[in-house]
Amino acid sequence: MSKKNILTQSHKIKADRLALDNRMEDAQILYARICKVDPTDAEVWVKLAETQRRLGQYRDAEYSGRHAVRLLPNKAQPHHVLAASLHCQGKHDEAIIEYRKAIQFQPSYPSSHYLLGNALMELGRLAEAESSLSQALALQPKFFEALNDLGAVLLKIGRVDQAAVILKQALALNPQSSEVLANLGSLLEMDERVDEALEFYRRALRARPDALEVLAKQAELLEKIGRLHEANELLEHSLASNSKHPTLNLIAARLERRMGDHTQAVMRLEGVLSQSMTFATSGEIHLLLGALYDRLGQTDKVMFHLSEGKLRTASAADPDGAGRVRFLEKIAQTRSWINDQQLININTQERMLTDTPIFLIGFPRSGTTLLEQILDSHPDLQAMEEKPAAAAMEQAFLAMTGGVPNAVADLNQQQLDMLRNTYYHEMQRHVERRLDTLLVDKLPLNIVRVPLLWRVFPEARFILVVRHPCDVVLSCLMQSFGHNDAMASFVSLESAAELYVQVMAAWLDYERCLPLHYHVIHYEDLVTNFKIESKSLLDFLGLGWHEALLDHAQHAQQRTIIQTPSYHQVTQAIYEHAKYRWKRYEKDFAPIIDTLQPYINHFGYSS
Repeated sequence: MSKKNILTQSHKIKADRLALDNRMEDAQILYARICKVDPTDAEVWVKLAETQRRLGQYRDAEYSGRHAVRLLPNKAQPHHVLAASLHCQGKHDEAIIEYRKAIQFQPSYPSSHYLLGNALMELGRLAEAESSLSQALALQPKFFEALNDLGAVLLKIGRVDQAAVILKQALALNPQSSEVLANLGSLLEMDERVDEALEFYRRALRARPDALEVLAKQAELLEKIGRLHEANELLEHSLASNSKHPTLNLIAARLERRMGDHTQAVMRLEGVLSQSMTFATSGEIHLLLGALYDRLGQTDKVMFHLSEGKLRTASAADPDGAGRVRFLEKIAQTRSWINDQQLININTQERMLTDTPIFLIGFPRSGTTLLEQILDSHPDLQAMEEKPAAAAMEQAFLAMTGGVPNAVADLNQQQLDMLRNTYYHEMQRHVERRLDTLLVDKLPLNIVRVPLLWRVFPEARFILVVRHPCDVVLSCLMQSFGHNDAMASFVSLESAAELYVQVMAAWLDYERCLPLHYHVIHYEDLVTNFKIESKSLLDFLGLGWHEALLDHAQHAQQRTIIQTPSYHQVTQAIYEHAKYRWKRYEKDFAPIIDTLQPYINHFGYSS
């Protein structure tokens, strides 16, 4: 062995010992010396890159990682350390490529799968993140960080039951983890168990008092439930330690919007756009800026921010457009479940069933949340806000029939009874029914399920809320929705208009060939002639007017939490500033106005 090799080998042993003792700066100096003496030693370049990354020297770590990759292009570890250094700099796309190369050369390395999942999660590519994190756990079942991140991903895509199982496993491994406690708080928040959620956030902060992301979650929940003074105090205290924290400033801007201070909210958000943040957070900031500039009348800035926001939120969750396509196919499949000729022979005589729901439907952002709050304020009505009772019934229907054409018409009495029981069982999981009230099941896109809902509940009444199609499409672009196939189309005016046409064309089919009991209410008429429109709707429901409807905004404030994107609006008095807002953006609607025109005409907006 040469004298140089003997020297570097001795230095390597010493540097490795220093790294194990967490003396990173000393280890880094020694690894760098070895690389200078022997620049062909790929193993040491890998160790130098990892040490530099742990010291926060990310650009140096990237340089060292690239050098290691040049020396050993077909080995996993050089690609892994290069990926990690890129990831720390926010270069997510490059990092993902390198993580995948590391996995290609060593598929059994859990950390590469985990960090790949982490990077995908930060980009909002949740389906891919779930797959990578699950693979990490398949290789290492007690991988705590992967369990926690997978739980967070499952929460974001609405698979709450699975998230609960995963997060409880993580908590068992580390009962004092601030991250897991905060994710469990989010789970409880989604289940509308507000007090328990706040307690979990407090527990998370006791475990780690400087966890600003947890402080942001707590402040966000306080803002949502209307405890604005507490939210403001918490934000002021938190921002004192980091005035440019993106998520804290996002929540503070939402609070300022609630208070009507739109200019201050814009200044706050513009001041943090240059900060490093996740794709999801930057997307939320851009969407809020678009809405704020609209309120300020600065329409020239609105579409840029809306497009940027959607690029980082909804589109990131569905990068290849597969979710959008799946939902469009679902609409086509549902339309095939009915057959005009068969329906003529179905016995549609009304049956007196207990607790027959009233279905409140429409396209998203048509005013369904406002109407839900109005109806829920009536003492003889109880609203259920966007719960999956009809979805559970549909899943049971698909399991028993395969969803083949004409399947709705072919259902027999035993199957109908089973489907009704499935609906009631799921409904009871989410609401505690008040005696002597009618149930209003509000979920806008239940409009797609109307054939099945009518077949199972032929005596049910449907309330269809409509709004000018252009206003609906614009509002869908301005909002941040959950990650699911139905919302995947809300990434541009064009794709939102395409979904609108498909959904409303399906409704026109149902309206034509099903003997539905339905009432149409126009959002614009409701906000302009509130009492007249409300009385007409109550007549349809067989109920009399009640003065409590005049206090629906106050009633909404008493709700524990409102989960829809319009939570901050329905607690206000009726307002008209969103009516015909699309006219300020007529030039942007030029490519799609012909597509929407038949529905503009049909619903009476052509004048």
